[in-house]
Amino acid sequence: MASETVHIQSPYGIDECVRRLRAVTDLRRRFRDGNPLIGTITEAGVRLRRRIAYRNSFQTYLFGTFSTDSGGTRLACRFGMHPLAVGFLIVWFTFVLIGVGIGFVVAFDLFGLDEQAGRPLWPAAIVPAFMALFAFGWLKLARKMAEEDEEFMVEFLRFTLDGSRLPPTAGPAA
Repeated sequence: MASETVHIQSPYGIDECVRRLRAVTDLRRRFRDGNPLIGTITEAGVRLRRRIAYRNSFQTYLFGTFSTDSGGTRLACRFGMHPLAVGFLIVWFTFVLIGVGIGFVVAFDLFGLDEQAGRPLWPAAIVPAFMALFAFGWLKLARKMAEEDEEFMVEFLRFTLDGSRLPPTAGPAA
């Protein structure tokens, strides 16, 4: 779910970029009203997310690194979900797939384990399938709610750093 790298060129040095970003970023989600971004900023890079009024564990994060470039600083930004959210999804879907597999084995008595003829076994296959549908729907809705976060953060960073967005073909400074 990660996108292409976006490069922002600022006329300021790394220290000034860090100072400007820290001024408009909160470290934690303490208050409902505050700076528009939440995250951490160091001389090496940034990890930011947009402040929202609700909880969305699958919202878009910006992971960026600073580099010195001719006449200023370049911020290379990647976007994606928080690594713990990705790990949670991997674990969730792994267990759901295992449950679906076991459910189908039980539901269709593939190994001849059912001694009582006529006993309804279909719930063993249906419940994990509904869990998978729920997880896909939940993820789709959460990502839909976060679809504007990437563009918001890029424009906010551009404005804050008095920078310009470089074309996608522009790579890191040599």
